[in-house]
Amino acid sequence: MNRPLSIVIPTWNGRELLQRFLPSVIAEAERWTAASGGSCEIVLSDDGSTDETLDWLRRAFPAIRTAASPVNRGFAPAANAGVEAARGELVVLLNNDLELTPGALDPLCAWFDQEDLFGVTLRGYDLPRREFATGGKLGRFRRGFWETWRNFEQPRGESFLLVGGFCVFRRAAFLEMGGFDPIFAPYYSEDLDLSYRARKRGWRLGYEPGSLVHHAQSSSVRRHRTAFRRAAVIERNRLLFHWRNLDPARLRRHLAWAHVLLLQMLLKGHWAYHAGYFQAVRRLGAVRDFRRRERAQWRRSDAELELATPPPTTASACKEML
Repeated sequence: MNRPLSIVIPTWNGRELLQRFLPSVIAEAERWTAASGGSCEIVLSDDGSTDETLDWLRRAFPAIRTAASPVNRGFAPAANAGVEAARGELVVLLNNDLELTPGALDPLCAWFDQEDLFGVTLRGYDLPRREFATGGKLGRFRRGFWETWRNFEQPRGESFLLVGGFCVFRRAAFLEMGGFDPIFAPYYSEDLDLSYRARKRGWRLGYEPGSLVHHAQSSSVRRHRTAFRRAAVIERNRLLFHWRNLDPARLRRHLAWAHVLLLQMLLKGHWAYHAGYFQAVRRLGAVRDFRRRERAQWRRSDAELELATPPPTTASACKEML
């Protein structure tokens, strides 16, 4: 059954990227609609751009629907606004810096015949090399932190998380969970947090290698803030993710390791960790409020969420602290 699709693209000062990549998205949406008889709209969520993105879009592609913010708020609010404006049962969420390949939409709707499936992550090749970069994810809890220790290209199957830059999910379930949490704005970890919350509520996540995108990684993020400030945001959000979502026993283990890292990173001169840590501490009130609300929705323990068994085919190692 082909369910109505909405392709949602958050963007901020991304006119040059959209000029390069949006035609591939439009072409695939039109091809899929003609071949399947389904419906597919494109919604661009502009996050306070100052590069005349919306004026250009109205002239070049007037059929594309838009959701616009007068100010720059970050990826999570922009994505949420796009999903809220969408009309499809399923949302394909794409970064503005990727090329959607022919046939990428074909395998997706069939996944959602599984009633307990929340979403599916796609296969990503990086640009300009067009080599495998991101696929299904395995995850394990080690030394107080979750890490994705294996990034596999084949086969299709379950994934530890959805990659926010190229995934598809049930719109109604996304909205019921409140979407991406703005606490992670301007970027990083909002997709991990959403994926973890969904799985903890009992949903499953999939990985579809037959849906291929070519991705110019972090093209937008590199334009936003200095390298140190971006690193501090990464550290802050990594900590916030764990503080919000871990069961009490694992949270205690995490906090012990997080404080050990304060000393280790001091000795290494990695000041971004300390900056991120104190930024996270200032958000403890919001963390406590979230835990009080969310714990009633937990259906699975942290231990049940580990995906640490490699698939049958050889996997590409990609250790990554979360």
